[in-house]
Amino acid sequence: MKTKANGISMNYESKGKGSNLVLIHGAGDNLEMWYKQVLAFSKSYRAITYDVRGCGKTESPEGKYSLLLLAQDAYQLMKAIGVQEAYFVGYSMGGRIAVELALNYPDLVKALVLASSSPGLTQPPPEALGRRRSTLDLLDKGDMKAFAEAMTREAFSPGFESSHPAEFKEYMKVKLQNKPDGIARIMRLAQPRGSPDLSKIKCPVLLVVGENDWIMGLAQGKEAHEAIPGSKLVVLPTGHVAPIESPDKFNVAVVEFLNEVKTSKGVNGAR
Repeated sequence: MKTKANGISMNYESKGKGSNLVLIHGAGDNLEMWYKQVLAFSKSYRAITYDVRGCGKTESPEGKYSLLLLAQDAYQLMKAIGVQEAYFVGYSMGGRIAVELALNYPDLVKALVLASSSPGLTQPPPEALGRRRSTLDLLDKGDMKAFAEAMTREAFSPGFESSHPAEFKEYMKVKLQNKPDGIARIMRLAQPRGSPDLSKIKCPVLLVVGENDWIMGLAQGKEAHEAIPGSKLVVLPTGHVAPIESPDKFNVAVVEFLNEVKTSKGVNGAR
């Protein structure tokens, strides 16, 4: 479905009934990446997915993109489709967008799940920055297939491609649905000056980290956990893309956390 929000045409999907649960994808992805989550979550929630600016079927206007701009897009989209409050699950870049939402629009965000998402506390390792430059070169050449393959390979645990070739190809197909120019703008996302003050997040927070994630690993997850008072940390035996590599464990962790939020204010929601 399409709607106008923050001056652009945005693509979104909604499935199920109940409390709103918004899933925000990562850089290089689009709403289709949640193919292991939507059916499961829509049994108890209204699961809402959308294409971030520059991704999927949402417009890709020229100009510099920032996390704050992407959060403003999300906020205006929620207003356009009548969502006044929701639980948010953000994967990788999507988690950083969700953090901006929680800090700038706290009344909208009932709880946060940050999956494989570094909230800007520690810079990625030099190896990750080098690979980012290499993948950008592929985009600049218009080689979307090589870009998608490289990004997909980096997202999983070592050896996953050979042991789960069908799953590897399925996730790669998601990335191939994007357009090089829009994804290039996302990959060049302007980084904010300084780290966000995570202590100002007032809603319950769950951090999900993959123990084989070389992009946003356990050390960064623990750092964010310490920076967000009352947050909860779950470690899964995955690489970066935990929602796809271990969907059952990921989905259970999210549902259990949200059930805890609904039945108790003992996780940092009572601050």
